[in-house]
Amino acid sequence: MTDNSSIDDLFDSQDEQPQRPRRKKKKVWRKVLVIVLVIVILGVLGIGLYLWNVGRSFDNNANKLTDEQIFGTQRPDDRKEDGGTNILLLGSDEPMDQVDVNDSRGLRSDTIMVMHLPEDGSKVQVMSIPRDSWVDIEGHGKAKINAALSYGGLPLAVSTVSDFIGTDLDHVAIIDFEGFKALTDSLGGVSVNSEQSFEKNGFTFAKGENVLDGDEALTFVRERKSFKDGDFQRARNQQAFIKGLTSEIISADTLSNPMKIQNMVEDFSPYMYVDSGLDAQYISATAFGMRDVRPGDIQFFTSPTAGVGTSSDGQSIVNVDEEELKKVQDAYKNDTLEDYVQNAPESHL
Repeated sequence: MTDNSSIDDLFDSQDEQPQRPRRKKKKVWRKVLVIVLVIVILGVLGIGLYLWNVGRSFDNNANKLTDEQIFGTQRPDDRKEDGGTNILLLGSDEPMDQVDVNDSRGLRSDTIMVMHLPEDGSKVQVMSIPRDSWVDIEGHGKAKINAALSYGGLPLAVSTVSDFIGTDLDHVAIIDFEGFKALTDSLGGVSVNSEQSFEKNGFTFAKGENVLDGDEALTFVRERKSFKDGDFQRARNQQAFIKGLTSEIISADTLSNPMKIQNMVEDFSPYMYVDSGLDAQYISATAFGMRDVRPGDIQFFTSPTAGVGTSSDGQSIVNVDEEELKKVQDAYKNDTLEDYVQNAPESHL
């Protein structure tokens, strides 16, 4: 089965989302291709003796969040040792240094992805969860899943997504758009294949191959109004860019140039906010375990949906296919997501 488009959000309306009053000087967490964390790990593959230095550079430059800031408590000592690793990916198109991570209530997470790294180091799965998915949020009843961050900050957002996938989240990473642009430009541009031609923000994108710099890439992956099917084509464009970005990073030209890798990590890591467990040692060990992974081994899918609808209080929502979600939860628990993606109904991918 070919890679499938992920839908990071189906609606742009913000006024329907229940939330606490915003506080001045706080920024909204919005859309971003936080899949860049996958690139962090894959980008250091094949470097050999330089692997530790690259990981250490990331460790020294990335911003570390405490377990209390992310999980609301100390990381449990009995966290699972098998079943693969699950990483929650969030993002912001506002400067993260202006966000109070100690009290992020009133904010919203418009992009939610869960990356699964299987224990055997084989294919990687990335599940996109539509922000308007109608779910249970502890202490608040049914609401859109992105309301969890607004209601209770990062700890409630993490626990809500953990409940959604039916198992623990091991790590959390956040990146803002400035880091995304820096990564693209540090590679000297990224080649992507556009399904359609369109113009936006003074940029022209031809049907077929385009080489994009950081600003062009942001426009390419964010635009939706130029297309008849809006968010769906935007998701396909995001997939096209991710494939191009991954191919560029693990190309022979990049991997044979340790300085290029080093500069790449130094350029974007200051824009990343990660939990304390995502350190040099973890990145190095993970990269070694995933040394055979290639772009085609990253599988994308969307959490099971049962169409759009309207809540009892008039909100536009995405209904969750609960029966299919149970299969996804079992796959996360049993480290069998590869089998799920290959055999799930295409309507759910």
